[in-house]
Amino acid sequence: DLAGSERATSTGATGDTLTEGSNINKSLTTLGMCLSRLAEVASSNSKSAGHVPFRDSQLTWLLHDSLGGNSKTAMLANISPADINFEET
Repeated sequence: DLAGSERATSTGATGDTLTEGSNINKSLTTLGMCLSRLAEVASSNSKSAGHVPFRDSQLTWLLHDSLGGNSKTAMLANISPADINFEET
């Protein structure tokens, strides 16, 4: 669930809710950076291809054992057909 991915103006979020949405977006951005870096490492067949920023967010720090190493990870995307979400999708 990408709970923080919607635009703040369309939700009318303010205060703590807006801050929470912002933090969720930061964590999801960091997750994307980690996945990109892991893909680069896998495609280069070198473990020293670069630093994977697992410690940049709590989400990626909690998932680092599942994302790195000898594990296989599957991601599911729930895409909204609504017109209002077209740019987000």
